[in-house]
Amino acid sequence: MTRADSIAGGAFLAVGLALVASGWTFPPGVGGLPGAGFFPQAIGGLMGLLAVGLLLKGESGGEDRRPEMSGTRQVAGTAALLFAYLLLWGTGFFAVRTAVFLALLLRFLGQGWLSATGYSAALTAFVFLAFSMGLNVSLE
Repeated sequence: MTRADSIAGGAFLAVGLALVASGWTFPPGVGGLPGAGFFPQAIGGLMGLLAVGLLLKGESGGEDRRPEMSGTRQVAGTAALLFAYLLLWGTGFFAVRTAVFLALLLRFLGQGWLSATGYSAALTAFVFLAFSMGLNVSLE
């Protein structure tokens, strides 16, 4: 049994089940449209399924290994970038803020400037269009 996988799997399963349970408390949708609890339940269900896979991996894993902490700089830098991005949440300019965040994140993780800029612009455009045109939800 791999202890780290089992612990992480159990924690993610608990969070996933809590999200699914909290989604039931929201009002249902109207006219066949999903209600306010749809996204928490969908995310919680997906998280629960992935957590079960991690639990199964942990149970069949063999010897107990200590997780290696390589890439501490990447973890700390990613957390700092995400913290800065979340501090700016609600300030407007979603598309610009998200594209810059993704480009810096990809560049920090080793992508070249050209590919990082291209991927971040494409992903930001996709998310912006999906929410504004597909779901009719403003991200500003």
